Amino acid sequence: MYTCRQIIVNLFAMCINGFIRLCFTLLLSVFSTLRIFAGQSFSEKDSLNWQSLVKKEYTLHFTETDKSQLISIDNYLQSGFKHIADFFHHSFPDKLDVYIFPNRKSLDKQWQKDWSDSTFQSECWMIASGVAHRMDILSPNVWLKESCDHNASDSTEIRKVIWHELTHVFNGQYNPDHAFNYIEKLDWLVEGVATYVSGQLDGRRLQRIKQLIQNNNTPATLDEFWKGQEKYGLSGSIVAFIDNKYGREKLFALLKQTNKQDALKLLGLPEEQLLKSWRESF
Repeated sequence: MYTCRQIIVNLFAMCINGFIRLCFTLLLSVFSTLRIFAGQSFSEKDSLNWQSLVKKEYTLHFTETDKSQLISIDNYLQSGFKHIADFFHHSFPDKLDVYIFPNRKSLDKQWQKDWSDSTFQSECWMIASGVAHRMDILSPNVWLKESCDHNASDSTEIRKVIWHELTHVFNGQYNPDHAFNYIEKLDWLVEGVATYVSGQLDGRRLQRIKQLIQNNNTPATLDEFWKGQEKYGLSGSIVAFIDNKYGREKLFALLKQTNKQDALKLLGLPEEQLLKSWRESF
């Protein structure tokens, strides 16, 4: 039989032992958490050290290596906002973030995250992207070494690239599918609008499209316009035709469509007739 004193002593010992075990468990938990934080701290050292320039319409994020071209890129952004708003007679509804990536590796890492594909590796001609809330661009400082078909010494080309992506942003802010993830058979429209509005549909591209038409070598369907070497010229020229024939408000209304069927319904004519009229316009 235990006396009352023995019972009390035993209970006290049990409490002490339980308290020690609890403290030990808590210490292990804290140690594990500290290890996690230490790992995160190490990762942050490897990540980019972003600086920011905050404007009314956007926040421009950049690294130390791109400070030298900050003023010019900011000017292209401001002029692009004005140009696109004047073109469509509508303003940008929302603010966005613009990131200048110092190298292709860091840009690919961002796109892998955005597109949920850890194996994605961009092609050399891919230097920028734009959706409703965000625009990414490979720094022109590395275009010579890390891109192809782009001339970083040509300020007009840099401006047009930025305007092209800003047009995607504008389109995404008015389209129900803000990131163009579920757009159905409208690549020709999304890319054609950006090519046309940015001024990338220049005389050289139009001349090559005219030659394709003369050689009876144009795509048979709109689905094939955003393919091949002349995809920018083909897509841009069909959008320019729509703008000239149906008017700016109709083109603006097309930005809100999510599939080819609804886009053609808005224009009020079958695909075959649209392509026939486009070819004849040349």
